[in-house]
Amino acid sequence: MDYFQFLFLAGAALLVLVRGIRGWRMGVFRQLVDLAALLLAYAVAFLAARLVPPVFRSLGYPDLAIAMIAGSILGGTVYAAVAAIGARFCARTSDHALRLARLGCGAGGSLLGGLAGLVTVWMFVLGVRCLGTVAETEVAIAQSSASSHSGFNPGPMAEDLARFKQSLSTGPVGAMMRETDPVPDRVYLILTKITEVVSNVDSMRRFASFPGTKELSQNPRIIALQKDPEIARQASHGNVMALLGNPKIAAAINDPNLEGMVKNFKLEQALDFALCSSGKAGGGN
Repeated sequence: MDYFQFLFLAGAALLVLVRGIRGWRMGVFRQLVDLAALLLAYAVAFLAARLVPPVFRSLGYPDLAIAMIAGSILGGTVYAAVAAIGARFCARTSDHALRLARLGCGAGGSLLGGLAGLVTVWMFVLGVRCLGTVAETEVAIAQSSASSHSGFNPGPMAEDLARFKQSLSTGPVGAMMRETDPVPDRVYLILTKITEVVSNVDSMRRFASFPGTKELSQNPRIIALQKDPEIARQASHGNVMALLGNPKIAAAINDPNLEGMVKNFKLEQALDFALCSSGKAGGGN
């Protein structure tokens, strides 16, 4: 067991233990209400993301931004309200007078809390695998002879993240994650190809010359955004909120014709076209 895997397993065990102890104190009924609150919050956020944007489109923000903000606010409000109701009307483990009732309530709450901790760890590992795939590709490109001459270096955290991902891909942890990972291998392969393309100037040029890419770049709305000095200024300063609030960007994002072109864009074919000249091929996960 290497350093990264030891830290991960120790941290995962500590998290599950803490969640289990908290579950014991809360009791099984509060834990069930908390779980129901979480599921209901996700459902409300999903519905809000679909129903709210048309109502607030006059604000000038893209539908996607409105959907994310509205979903987060409404989902968070529902979760807080339902959890507060559970805390008000459901007894904690210590509130039960009978020892057997306290034992059953605490054990059930501890079990649910531990399972919630395991789900949290599982989602964390999925995130590490996705980001680590990009980091691995960055490191591999930096170590190639071509990149050594061009001076390409991976990001400051890329090497550690790549080693972390490689560590979690070995031993029993790696075997378990490969069996339970819902993300298709194709997604990791696409992430690898994207990283390879953006790390090579020639590949980026070939990607830009792909027919579908050229069609997108020649869209009047895209051309207008590229020539807009205000958008260029906001982008150079990293002013994300100003960019989201820019009416021209909002109009482009909400344009159904442009949205259809993006959805129909053949990303994998464009990536393969960009990489084919150098004989590159995406790696696994």
